[in-house]
Amino acid sequence: MENLLKLCLFLLCFETALSVKCVLCPSYKNGKCVDGNRTCTTKPGETCMIRRTWSENESNKLQSAESRCMDDCKFDEIFSEGLTIHTYCCDYEDFCNSISLPIVMS
Repeated sequence: MENLLKLCLFLLCFETALSVKCVLCPSYKNGKCVDGNRTCTTKPGETCMIRRTWSENESNKLQSAESRCMDDCKFDEIFSEGLTIHTYCCDYEDFCNSISLPIVMS
């Protein structure tokens, strides 16, 4: 029984060590989270994600953004109808998906 308890504690510590905290904000306006910044903690297979949308018609002004924990996140950059949508995924440190961090192109 004692060995089972030790194993469970080890697995809990191992899982916690692999998770990171991410910024959770469904909607930004003027670079600030509309509802206030919250956090989420990644589960196995998840990473932090931030998606930013710019308008090319307005001197590349940031139109919207969202950040969260996401399963199966993929780096992406889409150019469509005067908009640029950039999705960035990370798991190297807590809050690596903060809107204040510079954009990393893959």
